Order: sequence, then structure tokens, then C-alpha cells
Amino acid sequence: MHGTVCTLGLSLTAAAALVLAGCGDDGGGTSKTTGTTSTSTAPSNAADSLDAPEGGNDDLPNTDADGTAASSGGPGSTAGSTAATDTADTGSDTDTGDDTTGGKVEACADTWPEWINGTACGDEPALQVHQVSPDTVIVRQSLCTNFEAPFIYMLFGTDRVLIEDTGAGGVQIAETVNGVIDQWLARRGRKSIDVVVVNSHAHGDHVQGNAQFQGLPSTEVVGTGVNAVSDFFGIDTWPTQTVQYDLGGRIVDIIPIPGHQSSHIAIYDHGENWLLTGDTLYPGRLYIDDFAQYVESINKLVDHVEPLPLCQVMGTHIEMTNTPGDDFPFGAPTHPDEHPLQLTGAHLTELRDAVNAMGGNAVYEEHDDFIIFP
Repeated sequence: MHGTVCTLGLSLTAAAALVLAGCGDDGGGTSKTTGTTSTSTAPSNAADSLDAPEGGNDDLPNTDADGTAASSGGPGSTAGSTAATDTADTGSDTDTGDDTTGGKVEACADTWPEWINGTACGDEPALQVHQVSPDTVIVRQSLCTNFEAPFIYMLFGTDRVLIEDTGAGGVQIAETVNGVIDQWLARRGRKSIDVVVVNSHAHGDHVQGNAQFQGLPSTEVVGTGVNAVSDFFGIDTWPTQTVQYDLGGRIVDIIPIPGHQSSHIAIYDHGENWLLTGDTLYPGRLYIDDFAQYVESINKLVDHVEPLPLCQVMGTHIEMTNTPGDDFPFGAPTHPDEHPLQLTGAHLTELRDAVNAMGGNAVYEEHDDFIIFP
């Protein structure tokens, strides 16, 4: 959303989750469920390389009952972490072929976990860690800690790692993130990497963990206002200018997209060939603050990705069920039968056509996979 935060006082006793996903190979990972957690194995041809993003058999940090990582350390540390466990994979294939924009996609991440959904708060981890590829990680905050259950993205280059969003509060997100970074460094025999923390936008359910990163070594936290975001990325004319930011062998496009919120950005990642859309598009209720700006932003996104390969459109919440047009009630503490996180370029085009057809007057409109909710 959303602007409001409500933390539930529920204890969490399971370890933080991890899925080791295949990316760019012919066969995906397998999972074995044992009680409340499951162990995962990656494809045998896994490799750790920015140039060959195949699934890695990587151990990521546990999270204890209070959300604290079992092995912590700042980005400059190479301390290892105990191998984590995860829920079962729901897919294991890698998609290769034409995307919805017509561009050729050599390898799309297509192995996704069953996300924690608030239905087992006695056993569910506070933070679920899913490894998309050796240099890309998604973290989900549990509904048992906050009904918003936002997603956090970690994009590694050779020079720096970009962290998009820090959650809705009530969890030790920095320790979990730094545990992931420690593992990435250890695999490469490195001692440090620069860390950049940026927010998709300034609403409270995406920025509550920012303070946990303040003052950490080799870490910069970008401010949440338009001026702060513009100054950091070198955007001279907000919101019309799009800029590129180099993580080191991995370029991301920073795209201003106000409408949901004034300092909102999208990120097109040339590493995974996906578009991170924050709260502007995701499987849920698309809340709009400034409709004219929102329409311009959606049109800009379609124009930006049209010539590019596009694997997925990735937002920061799930609010839809698997029943077309059906969403969970606002503030629902559980999400059984939840819609997948990933959307496609076709959904982006569908949203553009819908808001353009409204003729400048926003109206409530249900679609199978999202709801326009002005």
C-alpha cells in the first residue's frame, strides 16, 4: 500500500526460509518437505557468475524466532551462516523464448517458492529468503509480522549490491540481508562489497527497516524524497528522465513513476530482464494518489520495456487470490491460495490500456490479476 503499518504481536519459531532456484538450466531444483520446513537442492550444473546466471547451491542465513539472523555481520564480513530451510518449490523450469515485447529472452527465472502466507504463524519464519539466481535474492516479510507482507529485492553486481525496500518493521531485516551478503562474499573469497539501500517509494510499509542500515560499513541509504532520489541517481529532470545505474557488470534503469506516490521509482534490471514496479503494479489493489501522473507513468513503463527483453514484472505485494478478480480483504492476516508474485508484460499493457480508456477520470475496475483502486 499503502502508507499505513499495523504490526501484529505474534511469535515466530521457524528458521528463515530459502529456495535454491534453477535459472538458465534445463532442470530445476527439487525440494523435500519435512514437517514445518523443507530442504532444497539445486541443479547439478549450478554456477556462480554474473555472466552465466545459473542456479547456485547456496546456503543463506537462518532467522530465529524473533527475526534475528543466526549469523550476523556487516557487508565487510565473510562470516558464514547456517544453512537455511524453506517451503517447497512450486516450479522448476527455465523459460527461454520470446517475451511479450517481442525481444529474445535467453533465460528467465521460472522457479518460484510457495511463499509464506500467514497460515502457520507458530512455525512460519519472519523472513523468507528465495534465491532467484546466484546474484539475485528476494526476501518476503511474513504476514504474521505485518499484514502488508512486502517483498524486498537484492541485486548483486561486482561492485555493489542494490537493496530495494526494507520492509514494514518488526523484523531484523538488516541482519538477514547482511547474512545473505556474507554468503555471497564468502563464495567469491571477497571481504566486502558496497551496499546501496533504496526504496521503491516512501510509504511506511517499505521503509521501516531503513534505520537498521544507517551507519553500517560500506552502506549508503538513499533518502525517500524526490530530491534525495534524484540527487543520488543523477536525475536532472524528474519525472521525465530515466537514468542507468551500474552495479558492476550489471546495469539497472532507474525510472521515475509518480502516481501511486510522488517519489516512486521502477527498476528495469538488465541482469534478470525483469521490471520491478513496487506498488504501481502487482497482483493486488493498485492504489492511486495522482491519476494523471499514474497514467503517464504506466505509459512510460510500457514504452521503456517495449524494445527490451522482459521476463517478469515484479511488484512488492500479493493481495489477489488465485480466483480471477478476487482479492483478500484489506488487512487479512492470512493469504491461502495466493496469486503468484510474478506478472508479465501483458499485464503492464493491460493496465496501460485500462487507465488510458478511463479518459482522465479514475474508476474502480476489477481485472483478473489486479484491481485499479483509486
